This record gives sequence, C-alpha cells and structure tokens, in this order.
Amino acid sequence: MERKHRMECKKGENKEKCTCPNDTCPRHSICCECVEYHRSGGNLPMCFRNAGIKG
Repeated sequence: MERKHRMECKKGENKEKCTCPNDTCPRHSICCECVEYHRSGGNLPMCFRNAGIKG
C-alpha cells in the first residue's frame, strides 16, 4: 500500500499519551503502525479500547 501523504511522526509526544501496556512492542507510540497492525488482525489498539470505541 503506497501512501501519498506522509505525516511527521510524533513518537515523542505519543509516548507520553500511549496507553498500551506493552512497552517493548516495536510499534509502541507509533500510532499509524499500531493501528494498521491491529486493524489487519481485526482488532483495535488499546487506545481505542480505552476510549470505549467498538470495532
């Protein structure tokens, strides 16, 4: 999948707010990769689950 527009990654800012309990995950605080990974498996990342969003 080719992305036409690429945003600047705000990993530093995301790290402070990331609710994922798995700090060793290679996608931790890299939201775009995390969401893509979980959605490809039919799941929601922890931040969506904590917000009460249903998948």
